[in-house]
Amino acid sequence: MRLILMRHAKSDWADAKLSDHERPLNDRGRRDAPRIAGWMQDNDCRPDFLLSSDSKRTRETAAFLNSRWEAPVPTCFSSDLYLATASSIFQTIRTTEEWLSDEDGLPEVHPQTLLVLGHNPGISAAASELLDHACGFPTAGLAVFECQISSWSAELGPENCQVWKEMRPKQLP
Repeated sequence: MRLILMRHAKSDWADAKLSDHERPLNDRGRRDAPRIAGWMQDNDCRPDFLLSSDSKRTRETAAFLNSRWEAPVPTCFSSDLYLATASSIFQTIRTTEEWLSDEDGLPEVHPQTLLVLGHNPGISAAASELLDHACGFPTAGLAVFECQISSWSAELGPENCQVWKEMRPKQLP
């Protein structure tokens, strides 16, 4: 199975009246999100399912990703992923099957590739745990892990998840 951990695209700080949760993407974020989605499509990293924070900037990032892929990916937004710690991110991953119940109105899907879209410092901390060394994600940065697990409810760690690819928008042509 494949796990993609991704930080949202660059957000806009221009309107000081907006809460952190309501900050939208800026021009760079609106440019980078579709570019990274194109890279994901071209490198066979398109997810089967997307779990995202429910902030405005992650919702917009998810929309830009989905707009670039051949078909939209089933997506769930969770307040549990808003500014989540690594521990909370892993707990949300372990409950992926619960997000896919018929009650949610989502198509039946058993994701082999799961994208978790979140915020720093939590998303970088989660990747650091899997890498077994510290790393930091820039906006719209991601890491793709090959995980030797049979279900998303499994415990994830460096013993069963190895990094396959890492990508940052600045690396794209």
